[in-house]
Amino acid sequence: MHGVTEGGSMSRPRSLLILYGSQSGNSEEIAIQAGKSSQAYGLEPTVSPMDEVKITDLLSYNRVLICCSTWGDGEQPDNAEDLWEAANGDTIDSLNGVHYSVLALGDTSYELFCESGKEWDNWFESKGAKRIHERVDCDVDYETPAQEWTNAVLEIMSQIEDPPQTEDDSAGNEPEVLEIKGTTENENSDMGVETSNSFTMKNPYLSNINVNYVLNGEGSLKETRHIVFDLGDSGLDYKAGDALGVFPTSPPELVDLTIERLGCPPDEMVEVKGEEMTLREALLTKSEIHRVSKRFIQGLSPHFSGSGGGGVKIQIVSRTRLDSDGVLLEQWMSSEEGDYPEGYAPLGPVDDPEFALWSSLVNDDAAMEDYIWSRDYVDLFEDMPSLNLGAQEFVDAVDTLKPRLYSIASSPDHEPGTVHLTVGIVRYSHHGRDRTGLTTGYLADRCPEGGSTVPVFMSPTRSFVLPEDVSTDIIMVGPGTGIAPFRAFLQQRVADGATGRNWLFFGDWTEAGEFYYRDEIEAWMEAGAIERIDLAWSREGTEKVYVQHLMAKHGEEIWSRIDAGGYFYVCGDKLRMAKDVHRTLISICAEHGGMSEADAATYVEQRMMKDEKRYLRDVY
Repeated sequence: MHGVTEGGSMSRPRSLLILYGSQSGNSEEIAIQAGKSSQAYGLEPTVSPMDEVKITDLLSYNRVLICCSTWGDGEQPDNAEDLWEAANGDTIDSLNGVHYSVLALGDTSYELFCESGKEWDNWFESKGAKRIHERVDCDVDYETPAQEWTNAVLEIMSQIEDPPQTEDDSAGNEPEVLEIKGTTENENSDMGVETSNSFTMKNPYLSNINVNYVLNGEGSLKETRHIVFDLGDSGLDYKAGDALGVFPTSPPELVDLTIERLGCPPDEMVEVKGEEMTLREALLTKSEIHRVSKRFIQGLSPHFSGSGGGGVKIQIVSRTRLDSDGVLLEQWMSSEEGDYPEGYAPLGPVDDPEFALWSSLVNDDAAMEDYIWSRDYVDLFEDMPSLNLGAQEFVDAVDTLKPRLYSIASSPDHEPGTVHLTVGIVRYSHHGRDRTGLTTGYLADRCPEGGSTVPVFMSPTRSFVLPEDVSTDIIMVGPGTGIAPFRAFLQQRVADGATGRNWLFFGDWTEAGEFYYRDEIEAWMEAGAIERIDLAWSREGTEKVYVQHLMAKHGEEIWSRIDAGGYFYVCGDKLRMAKDVHRTLISICAEHGGMSEADAATYVEQRMMKDEKRYLRDVY
């Protein structure tokens, strides 16, 4: 029986283990600060990323704090994956005697909000650990709730007594200074030396855009751009498979229209996270206004309090009746409240349409998601014209502007000093106005090459990487802008002198309009860097052809390569393409691997994805 008991061994007196699972640095920042603060409570902290500890290390502590972000589609961040897999093994049966709490970071715009933190919270509970404070789930504005959680849990942890120690346990167990393992803190910061770790999501690098052009051929109905960012002397580094975080600004025309609807002066001063600025600057650079948030709508309840529960009072004050020839038949005027014309039947109470709309949204998740999908705050004000919010009230209620992550389309060994993106520009018309995606519209319309400075940061990955053995075969499925990381992979494989075979599945609407990087791909084919390519064009010919159809056609060869240890990659649309590719891969394994569908699913989802990490996805 594994576990810490009330009389178990501790690493040292008053010890506190703080673990963080972090993708972009927020959870790490919180954990490090919590560790420093814990010393004022008489605790001896160890702060560590999750990939620097073993699951059995938990057995040596009776005080554990978890700070964990959620990544992608409800996934553990890269540096938490291995520990989470180990946690779900059979190494630990019980954590009886462990006191814990979890801080979860996420984004409410995603369906599986704070899922990773919830998983850790439930796991500790399932092992018999004692929760000393309820889990706190933080949205993108995490600073205040994170600080409140830190203060609360440290106070409680300081009151927890150490288990009795034996003579052997206490020998040589002198208090240690704060131990922080694997941090990204800049050791040279006091000397004014900038390193790659100096630039993070909290401190982005201002990059110049060197190149920004449309990739599509003539007549294409899409707009896809190739954009090159100059890294200058930033020291920023990356690898094939990583992502670039880009901070956009809101469309100026949307900012001005929103201010007009608010009815506030654009130069009115507001405060955003302790920084004073004009309302216009706040909406331009700090606020998510391109899409109304669920949290904002849910918070509108006080604004309907004066409507008497949502009822509208209707009073008939006059009535005029004419015949078909326009001759006056009746002219009636009300003399007092409750007076009605002869023969009139009152309709009864009528709901305030604004209150009725709000009520339908907050009480129906599907209606809420449908409503916010294509509406911004201008649309909301048009639907609810009686809303009256002040400038500061509005800024406080909307979401903070968030960066967007894009798969990097270059290898640093092939494109030194720069980072390349392949960006599909979103344009559409809705509710009588032309609109763009927030960041894609920003990059396309307001970031000309040679004259734009854009805040960026690197977002490394451990879950979408090339095999260490360069002789390993790889299969890449990346239609549309999903080609981006595979351009980086191919550049890197060439730079590494890889001998493994490279097989690419690519496609889009038409060959003439959407064969991105055609010249490069054909050059790689000629040089043997791409051993095989299969192209799927969905709007050519009489039948629609997608990448999964070509996979099924070549299923025997695909099985041969993955059965021999090859890697299988997918990048692109997770709602349709990735699901279809996943199902097709399982069918291929079933048919050509001699398995049942259930066994094939286990082979793909457990063995390839989790155990051997040879089936890797970058889907969005």
